[in-house]
Amino acid sequence: MAFIEKDFNLIENKLKKKIIQGSVIPRPVAWVSSLNNDNSINLAPFSYFSMLSPTMVSVSVLRDSKKHKDTSRNILKNKEAVIHIADISLLKQLDLTSKRLLENESEVELANLALIDSKKVKVSGIKEAKIRLEVILEDHLELKNYEKNEIEADLLIFRVVYAHISPLVFDENKEYILHEKLKPIARLAGPKYAEIIEIKDFERKF
Repeated sequence: MAFIEKDFNLIENKLKKKIIQGSVIPRPVAWVSSLNNDNSINLAPFSYFSMLSPTMVSVSVLRDSKKHKDTSRNILKNKEAVIHIADISLLKQLDLTSKRLLENESEVELANLALIDSKKVKVSGIKEAKIRLEVILEDHLELKNYEKNEIEADLLIFRVVYAHISPLVFDENKEYILHEKLKPIARLAGPKYAEIIEIKDFERKF
């Protein structure tokens, strides 16, 4: 069976995005709260999200018409945020917060969510999330699209300074996150999401 071949130097950006977003799956979702200029809370989900080390995570935020999105702008100014790991019961609210709103509208109010104070950062968190990570911006990289000769995304690298974990999803004796209890949301391509249905406990022979 012959493979379908695609040279990324010859195909359009739309197809590149479809191939990568459809291949790099499932992706964890960072539900990020940040502080607006008027001290209100901005909330948005991002699936270009990864663990870099035991204390560092990254979120890549695509630009909007060559401009910073609210999340990037807020974080670059204030150097802090709260990253939430949302469970499948919050999927509808999480997806709602990806909607483009007017400047005086609130994602938190739209999704009918409650705010809760943080310990180390000024940014409030979302009370309903079972895991909240307070983070400080460590570094920022501008990711360039060389074909268009423009910046297409902002890679935000964070250091985690405080974690809030619901006892419903944490084994205090073993100090483990209980994945089967957390049921985190994962992102696929397009408007598709997934959840962990089955966990395989693999016993290594080495």
